[in-house]
Amino acid sequence: FIAELEGNPIRSSVGFDIDVDVYMEKKQFPKPSGVTEPKASYGNAIIYERSASVKAWVLRRASGVCERCGEPAPFKTVAGNPYLEVHHVKRLSEGGSDTVENCVALCPNCHRYLHYGSDKTEQLDLLYKNVPDLVRE
Repeated sequence: FIAELEGNPIRSSVGFDIDVDVYMEKKQFPKPSGVTEPKASYGNAIIYERSASVKAWVLRRASGVCERCGEPAPFKTVAGNPYLEVHHVKRLSEGGSDTVENCVALCPNCHRYLHYGSDKTEQLDLLYKNVPDLVRE
């Protein structure tokens, strides 16, 4: 399942990452004490059902190799399979389909890159060019 949190009181990860960026831009700041007992927040979530057969097919297509960087999976799972993450090129929350034509198998670094990289749009264009099964939605 993929969950996308929306609304209050749960803080979005985007807002959190913006706060982190603000701290990163500071030349210095005192060592934070952190929170010894973090609060939990509850809210509504949209859950998108995913097809296990689509995920398995995409992982098999990749044959243990990241479809972005071409490197082998960084490790094997407990079941002995190469560990890659399946990424929906057009996000489900943006109307993307859960089909092999909208999914790629990525190493964890490339998966994060496609979510947070400064040139992720160009990287998506390269995926469409380099993965023959992908169809732009």
